[in-house]
Amino acid sequence: MFHTPRTAAALLFARPEPQAGSNAAKLQALRNSQALRLRERKMIEKQERLTKRASHLQPAG
Repeated sequence: MFHTPRTAAALLFARPEPQAGSNAAKLQALRNSQALRLRERKMIEKQERLTKRASHLQPAG
């Protein structure tokens, strides 16, 4: 099977499969919650940067 650049990138950045064992579900839930918090934090930081940029562009007066 040939891998196109798109499928190669998808394989590279794919989340790991849950491991076999008693803690696999806990580990997967932890990874999911960390990814969610990271996305939320990035959105908040972006909004803060945009707000700060907009306040600096406001004319004084």
